[in-house]
Amino acid sequence: MEEQRLSILIGRFTAAAAAHGEALEAMDAARADRHATMLARLYREIAAFGAAGRAGLLDATERGIGAAAGMAAVYSLSHDAPRSLAILRRLAREPGLLGFRASVAIERWERGELTLS
Repeated sequence: MEEQRLSILIGRFTAAAAAHGEALEAMDAARADRHATMLARLYREIAAFGAAGRAGLLDATERGIGAAAGMAAVYSLSHDAPRSLAILRRLAREPGLLGFRASVAIERWERGELTLS
């Protein structure tokens, strides 16, 4: 039952991350903010599962594409920086806002400005 709940939460996180990315692309700040708030809440619920939750989210970075993979990688930086940075570096090579956002996340992490735990 717990594993199923975690899977659902990770699926919701992935969907919210994709919607957040779409809102940013559309320059819809209000919708992006709503999804960012939802992502923070979902992350807290996922992290409450402890190591299993963090590992599940990190695994989603390697299966995911686009904004969903990027957001999962950002939220996973504190737990496994090498794997998360590898995903962000791959995404940073993408054109457009996705690549830019991944590059900024890497820079902020390296400067110690990005902390999500």
